[in-house]
Amino acid sequence: MKDEYGRKINYLRISLTDKCNLRCIYCMPPDIEFDKNYINNDLSVNDYKFLIKSMATLGITKIKFTGGEPLLHPSLCDLVEFASKECNIKNIGITTNGIGLDEIAYKLKDSGLTSANINLTSLKEYKYKTVTRGGLLKNVLKSIDVCLRLGIKVKINCTLIDGFNDDEIYDFMELTKYSSIDLRFVELMPLGEAKRIHNKGYINTKNLLDNVEGLFKLGKQEDSSAYYYKFKGAKGRVGVISSISDPFCEDCNKIIITNRGTIKLCLNSGDEVDIKRYLNKPLLFREEIKDIILKKPKNHRIVKNGVSGCDKCMYEIGG
Repeated sequence: MKDEYGRKINYLRISLTDKCNLRCIYCMPPDIEFDKNYINNDLSVNDYKFLIKSMATLGITKIKFTGGEPLLHPSLCDLVEFASKECNIKNIGITTNGIGLDEIAYKLKDSGLTSANINLTSLKEYKYKTVTRGGLLKNVLKSIDVCLRLGIKVKINCTLIDGFNDDEIYDFMELTKYSSIDLRFVELMPLGEAKRIHNKGYINTKNLLDNVEGLFKLGKQEDSSAYYYKFKGAKGRVGVISSISDPFCEDCNKIIITNRGTIKLCLNSGDEVDIKRYLNKPLLFREEIKDIILKKPKNHRIVKNGVSGCDKCMYEIGG
């Protein structure tokens, strides 16, 4: 699939639920409550399988399951296995807070999972508990260790917030010297809950890394939104996802299916297209999706006016 600007669209993010077991200050309001039995009221497991298979036939080669928290979906392993063994998708990941991942990592690996993007905003227990409103750092670190041991590629996503975790930048980078992880610093986006802290919390992350002594530039990697660096002799890499200071729109190959059954062509756009009407109608779905993809915007709206065009929080859109 290609959009009207010639970009090849081969990366699909699929949100399985907006439910989460944390309430991170830059993602979800503290008073959001979910029914204990709630997972998804809009898309069934069979709906997701239809979407995965259909998208694979259209040229999708990379899938990432997101949330909310995808580990809360009881059929996550089944969907990973379906994507891998039934649809021949070789690059399958999850974006997760990591809590509980250690308990099902082996099953996910056996099902076909190749990578795990783990959100981690602090290496200090009290800070992590504060920013997540109750999370336990030791649970995340345990999951990272288990994934590394199983050979699941680990990418740690650290959202930098000025005045909160900017004093831990070197501690985070130190992890890459001894472990084969990709540590990616993510610029704080003026999206959803993060709008409240963006003006004071934003850090130009790429500019910061460009000036770290001993950190060598590797550049933009193919099929990745991160710009990478590396210390000499390090096992892992340091990256930056600089959506604001150095946007990567011209190379964006990503689309998002939300847990509500809509498709987003850009994370920072408020525009969504409801595709539930095309479910289980293979020929119609194929033609409609190709038409929808053509309309993927050239740039995200932050480039134009400094604010996001999306009013939803990150957990609602599967970012």
